[in-house]
Amino acid sequence: MMVTAFALATVLFGGSVPPDDIAAQTLADRYSPVVRLQKAGPNCTSGEQFQPTDVQAVLGDQQVALRGPWRPPDLVKTQPEGTDLVHGYPGHFLDFPGDPLRPGCDYAEWSARINSNHPATTYAHVVEDPAFPDQLSLEYWFFYVFNDYNNTHEGDWESVQLVFDAPTPAAALTTSPVAIGYSQHGGAERARWGDAKLEIVDGTHPVVYPAAGSHANKYGQRLYLGRGSEGLGCDDTTRPATELRPQVAYVPMARADYLKQFPWLGFEGRWGERQASFFDGPTGPNMKASWTRPVQDAETTWRDDSTTVPAGRLLGPSGTGVFCTAVRTGSNLLRETLDRLWLLGLILAAVVVLVWFAASRTRWSDAAPLPARRRRAWGQAVVAALRLFGQRPRLFGGFAAAFAVLGLTTLGLAELQAARHNAPTDLGAPTQNATGFWASLVALAVTALTVAAYVLLLAAVTSTLDRLDRHVPVTAAFVVQDVRTQARPLAATAVRYIVVIAVLTFFVATIPVAVYYAVSRAFAVPAVMAERISASTALRRSRLLVRRRWWRNAGPLAIVVGLGLAVGPIVGVVLLLATDWPPTLINVISSLLFAVAAPLIAAAVVYLYFDRTASESPALVTGGRDVPG
Repeated sequence: MMVTAFALATVLFGGSVPPDDIAAQTLADRYSPVVRLQKAGPNCTSGEQFQPTDVQAVLGDQQVALRGPWRPPDLVKTQPEGTDLVHGYPGHFLDFPGDPLRPGCDYAEWSARINSNHPATTYAHVVEDPAFPDQLSLEYWFFYVFNDYNNTHEGDWESVQLVFDAPTPAAALTTSPVAIGYSQHGGAERARWGDAKLEIVDGTHPVVYPAAGSHANKYGQRLYLGRGSEGLGCDDTTRPATELRPQVAYVPMARADYLKQFPWLGFEGRWGERQASFFDGPTGPNMKASWTRPVQDAETTWRDDSTTVPAGRLLGPSGTGVFCTAVRTGSNLLRETLDRLWLLGLILAAVVVLVWFAASRTRWSDAAPLPARRRRAWGQAVVAALRLFGQRPRLFGGFAAAFAVLGLTTLGLAELQAARHNAPTDLGAPTQNATGFWASLVALAVTALTVAAYVLLLAAVTSTLDRLDRHVPVTAAFVVQDVRTQARPLAATAVRYIVVIAVLTFFVATIPVAVYYAVSRAFAVPAVMAERISASTALRRSRLLVRRRWWRNAGPLAIVVGLGLAVGPIVGVVLLLATDWPPTLINVISSLLFAVAAPLIAAAVVYLYFDRTASESPALVTGGRDVPG
């Protein structure tokens, strides 16, 4: 059908169809990609909202304008057609309806409207490379009207490129491709034809998974991590929902011929609004190196693989998970303040002032770890926990080792999940049922193990400090015995605490209540161990300790727990940016650091609990036991 269309267009413009173009069209139809788009989200700001678009749906639209390179950019023409762009217009840009820094639903709604009357389209072009006369390149170009990734911008050109060991299109029809490259942000990933990672349909059609929002072309259903030419951030292809076989629009090999049929390929400006930095619209296919030197470009820019985020969840916040969230949050902040630098400066200044205020409003000296029952500022609680760790390295090292074993257990669960889905052991493998029953069960098991471990750790640290205060022997065996004695009220306290918070966070309106409850009952576990009371009494006891001083408790608890949770992820993010270590190894390092920090967090929380009880009578504080001052 496309051969007939091109032949008809050639006849209309005069002349005959070159033999190379006839063979090239057949080649383009034979290897046209299958596109598996990601699932659309519940609203226009999540999931995949865009598809490969026919350029003719964009050009001539009443909401599109061509603007000049001046500042401010002057309007050159509204509703520009392809014949307007053939003149080049370097430095100019196409302006689409919306604001790329605050896209909202504008681009998604516009894309849905213009695509409703046009089929999904890919532009196929066969190119000879003068430096490699015995090789041929077949390129498929996809145009999306918006890049809804960390660097939001109007217009997005992506490509799939096949390389043949053949000097002509006719010769390429007698063989198979030797390599294929998928464009991904500023680079591309290579695969050999027949590689395990390359999925092929009907023997010749490669399957491509555009990442949600960014449209970076990927080979499988995974979460990919970018730290260079792979882009900065995380590309998600784990939820493919729509399979497309885009219409192939064949682009003739000779420039004079393709400019007759697709005059917009002469445009030298940007396919999207001009913005600062990486929020700028992209240039078109004809401005890329691969358009005229495809094999040379492949030799210099293609890489052999992409970095995948481990599928399993380790103990504590993972370095890769925090990296993905931090890049996304930082990009959103930069996008919102790019044209309001005063606001960015104000936010950064507020953060600096807040950190300085928190650090200056506490005390760091006079932080002896014993006696435990004494008044302490939160800074003193942190320093006392560190000194206690130094004085009892074997005991607290054992606590950390127990947490590290838990981390390895969760890693084993992740590997078991991957094995259940016949995935490789690198944990970055595709899992088609990643959101199914088994994944949910593994996530629930990991969460339950983490909560149980923290409750036991908090109880063990409370027992340790309580014994040190009473000048009785402190060994791992005695501490375990104390925890076993209080196992029932500890379990009841933890279950009630977690269930109430889970129920309250289920509804957005009650999340503030959940936060209030979490802080006001934060000292329930230490109360069970130090005062030997029941779960109900311990929860009420914690509420009474915090009552009328909620903010004075919430701030220190947030700082202490936040500092402990942040150590591993911060080191992980630094390693991700500064090294080429595998993400799985970096996540293991983050998990081990969290295991070391967990006993320190627990000790600091227990010190804050004893601070709240220090002004009360010994009988009330200790449940009647004699404790030295």
